[in-house]
Amino acid sequence: MTSYIPPIDKPQAIYTLSVKRFDPERDSAPHWETYQVPWVVTMTVVEALEWLWDQGHYIAFRTNCREFTCGSCAMLINGKPALACDTPLKDRMRIEPLTRYPLVKDLVVDQSAVPKKWKELKLWPHVRDGKPIDEVSAESRAGWHRSFARCIECYICLDACPVSDTEDSEYDGPMWMLQIARARAHPKDGQDRLEQAAQRGIGACTTCYECEGVCPVNLSPIKEIQRLRSGLVRQRLVGRRPARPEGTRLGQRRKQ
Repeated sequence: MTSYIPPIDKPQAIYTLSVKRFDPERDSAPHWETYQVPWVVTMTVVEALEWLWDQGHYIAFRTNCREFTCGSCAMLINGKPALACDTPLKDRMRIEPLTRYPLVKDLVVDQSAVPKKWKELKLWPHVRDGKPIDEVSAESRAGWHRSFARCIECYICLDACPVSDTEDSEYDGPMWMLQIARARAHPKDGQDRLEQAAQRGIGACTTCYECEGVCPVNLSPIKEIQRLRSGLVRQRLVGRRPARPEGTRLGQRRKQ
């Protein structure tokens, strides 16, 4: 690995960094190891991990910032999910892997379930019954991209969610609700995304805003969850509303 850390020939301080490590070939359980890292004011957590790698410590972690795959360096930093590339290094930090997915090695987790869920939920514009949809205006496409295209799929909000992070939860979590809302808002999508959100447990969201507090790109999953819930309520109320007798108007009493 080639280091991309800032010059540290004359560090401003020496910081202590604790990393939870696990090698399935040697370890029976994860354990903590502590390192001394030279620090300069612009240094981030991912740069500290790169420096440790260059020193021969070979801590396994993901980072693809320079390969245009943002969000891959998500991990727990002092107990909270965050991006290592976006977190300034501080003294006595504790770094560990995300808890949402199975542990592979050190800070790397198995996220192979993610593409399977994308396929399961069909999170792409889906034309219902094969019926053609008129061409979408440039204005509509631009609005859709402004609202939803910024999600970097780092899965940080899933780790932060106190409901979806339980083993017996039927709630998929904030990122998946955001992606369902994204698919619903696409001008060419024809799926019943409201019912899909209900089936994936949207009612279990407690609107605690933990997901918004950790989102590195300042998206609002809760706002989209509330919109989906409101749309679902309206959809179900309309389906249950009895037909008005012929000749009556809204707000007008029927004559006995």
